[in-house]
Amino acid sequence: MGATGDTDSLQSVVAQTWHEANDLNVLKGLVAGDVKYKSNNRKYYAYGIINETKFDFDTDFWGMNIDHDLLVGYKYHYDKINRDQYTITFAQAIGGALSGGNAVFDADRNQISNGHIAYFQESADFGQLNISFGSRFEYLDQVYRSGATSSDHEKTYVFVPGGGVVWDFNEVWGGNLQAFGGVYKGFSTPSPSASRDDGTPLQPEKSLAKEIGIRYASPQLATSLVAFHTKFEDVIVLDNSNAGGDPDNGGKVRSQGLEYMASYKPMNLLPYVGVPGDITFSFNYTWTGAHLDGDATTDDSESIFAGGRDGNNVPYIPEHQGGFAIDYDWNKFHFGTYMTYHSETYGTAEQTNTEESIGVANARAGRIDAAYLLNFRAGYDVNENYSITAGVNNATDLEYISSRHPAGARAGKPITAWVKATASF
Repeated sequence: MGATGDTDSLQSVVAQTWHEANDLNVLKGLVAGDVKYKSNNRKYYAYGIINETKFDFDTDFWGMNIDHDLLVGYKYHYDKINRDQYTITFAQAIGGALSGGNAVFDADRNQISNGHIAYFQESADFGQLNISFGSRFEYLDQVYRSGATSSDHEKTYVFVPGGGVVWDFNEVWGGNLQAFGGVYKGFSTPSPSASRDDGTPLQPEKSLAKEIGIRYASPQLATSLVAFHTKFEDVIVLDNSNAGGDPDNGGKVRSQGLEYMASYKPMNLLPYVGVPGDITFSFNYTWTGAHLDGDATTDDSESIFAGGRDGNNVPYIPEHQGGFAIDYDWNKFHFGTYMTYHSETYGTAEQTNTEESIGVANARAGRIDAAYLLNFRAGYDVNENYSITAGVNNATDLEYISSRHPAGARAGKPITAWVKATASF
C-alpha cells in the first residue's frame, strides 16, 4: 500500500518509526492511495503408503530375562504444492472505497517431495530398567519448478538416531518413582523451493536434544522435574509476512532449562455439610534460556532473526512461564481458577526496544509484554448427559501486547465471559 504509488509492507507502514504518515492514513482510509491484494491460491496433494511390523519376544542375557518390543517400518510419501497466484492493485479513495483492480500474474510454481523412510524402534525391559532406542533413515528427492520449463532437483539423505533409559524404583513412599534420560537427534528439511541449489540453498535444520529428569506419582501427588538442553544448527526461519521473501537459515541456537510440574489432591480438605469435596492444586513452571550461539547468519529484513547477535534471546521464547490452578468438585458443581504468567520477550533476535529491524522500520520488532492472567470458571452437571459451564478469562482486564506477528503489535484478549453447554450420548 502507499499514497504515492510505491508499495510498502504492512509491518513497515504500521511501525512507530515509519516516517511516511500518509501511508498509514491510506490504511485508515483518510487519504487516497493504492492498495495491493495478493491471491495466495494454492493446491496441496499428499499421498503415501506405510507398513509397520511389531515383534514381541523375550531373550536371556547372563541369566536375566529381557522383554523386547521391536517396531520396524517403511513409509513412502509424495507431497505436492501448486501455486497459481496473482496480485491486484486497487485505487482507494478517501473513506476506503476501492475501484479499478489491475490484476498482474505473480507466480506459477510446483513443489514436489518424494520420500522413502525406513525406521525401527526397540524397547528392552529388564524389570526395573527400560532401555529404548531407534533410528530413522530418509531419502528425499525434492523438485521445484517455476514457470513452464525450468526445474531444479535436490536430493537429501538423513540419519536420525536417538534413545533413552527409564529406571523404576518400584514402590517408594506409597507411589512410583522413576528416573529417566535421553538423547535424540532431530532434522527438519526446507521446502523444495528453498532447498534447491541455486547458489544460496537453505541447509536442513539439525538439532541434538538431551534431557534428564525424575518423576513421582501416587493417588494424592504427581510431580516431575526435568532438565533439558538442545542445540540447533542452521535454524530455518520463515518470513511469515506474505510479503514475498524466502525463508532463511538463522544460524545456531542453544536452549536449556528446567521444567517442574506438580499436582496435589489432599483427602477431605474442604468438607461441606458432611459431604467431602475433591480439591486439586496444580502448578507448573518452566525456565528457558534460549539464545543465539553466534551471530545470526541472515540479513534479510523479512526475517525475525536478522541482526541477531551472539547471546541474544530467541524471539517468542520467554525466560519464565508457569501457571497455578485450583479445581474444586462438590457433588454436581465444579469450580476452578487458573493463573498464568510469562515474562517479556522480543519480536526479533536483534532484541531492540524500538519498532525497527536492521535500520528499517518494522512493527514486528520491539518488546512483547510480560503478562499475568487470571481466569475463573464454574460448572454444573445436570445429569450424566448434560452439563453447563461459565467462566471469565483475563478477569483483571490486563492490557498487553501478545504478539508482533505477522505485521505488528497485537493486543492480548481483554476480559472475556463465556458460557458452554455440553450434551453427550
